[in-house]
Amino acid sequence: MDPAAHALTSLAFARGFFPRRSWRFLLGVLLAGTLADLDLLTLLFGPGAYLSGRFTVTHSLLGTFALIAAAFAMTRTFPPRTSATPDGRRAHPETPATILLAATFAACLHVLMDLATSSGVAILWPFGDSRFASDLVPPTDPWILALLLAGILLPELFGLVGSEIGAKDKAPRGRNGAILSLALVILYLGARATLHANAAAQLDAHSYRGESPKRVAAFPDTLSLVNWHGVIETTTQICTINVPVTDSPRFDSESGVCVHKPEPSAALTVAQQTETATRFLQAARFPKASVGPTDDGTEIAIRDMRNAAEQETSYALAARVLLGRNGQVTGQRIVWARTLRLR
Repeated sequence: MDPAAHALTSLAFARGFFPRRSWRFLLGVLLAGTLADLDLLTLLFGPGAYLSGRFTVTHSLLGTFALIAAAFAMTRTFPPRTSATPDGRRAHPETPATILLAATFAACLHVLMDLATSSGVAILWPFGDSRFASDLVPPTDPWILALLLAGILLPELFGLVGSEIGAKDKAPRGRNGAILSLALVILYLGARATLHANAAAQLDAHSYRGESPKRVAAFPDTLSLVNWHGVIETTTQICTINVPVTDSPRFDSESGVCVHKPEPSAALTVAQQTETATRFLQAARFPKASVGPTDDGTEIAIRDMRNAAEQETSYALAARVLLGRNGQVTGQRIVWARTLRLR
């Protein structure tokens, strides 16, 4: 999920469950809830670094413990100059145990939110490379952002109006709004989970080009809750299709876009055994290989059809392997899928 959603969630959590705390406390919670997204810096070092670093080290259980410790240490390094809260009131006393508890919850919320997307999180790194995903929400969800912003900003607006007319607010400003926004996000995720299950069941109940599905997955739409993007793998093909979960009679399993898997070959076998392909296949949800000739031999490109279903073009990755005329590997690397010649 995008860094803005993580920051807003951490802020809502701090205001809702730890009200009237100092700036130092709030900073610690925000750091714990957002530091994991430092792995976005791997974009600066190319697609290979992005594949290895994104949703692995900083999003693993081991990495989460390290980030909690880092956020706690940074928070304790800078003692507050004042005991006032951000809204100018006297702050509640803060013990190291309270700061550590809040930082732990914020960091765990970050990982849980990313597990709700389709990107895949290697939470067992470095002991396991398997990635886990729930496919409930898109990487950037405007509905979650809107709910969190409303829960944080509206109480501030009402507080300003109340101060102008002289009304006294006994409860901590923003606490109820923050808790309400978090509760609405949880209800929203529950609704998404139900719709996701319905979409996956609908995909699994049909045949595609005369073949029964071996695997199916339903990926969320950025704006619509009732339209999902399906990927179906059969024996010989991989299909992408839109799934309207609230209008199942309108679903036409023959309307999908299907691509055939390549025939088994020695070149494909060699390519799949390379280090680059192995790394990519560990992260890919629905890998699809393409094989084509080059001036000096053969090119094999492996992409993830999940990106095609979600129409992800900016940061979609692929594996590219080059073989010489003798069938030996002459080049291999992780590339951006948009740069591939083979389709």
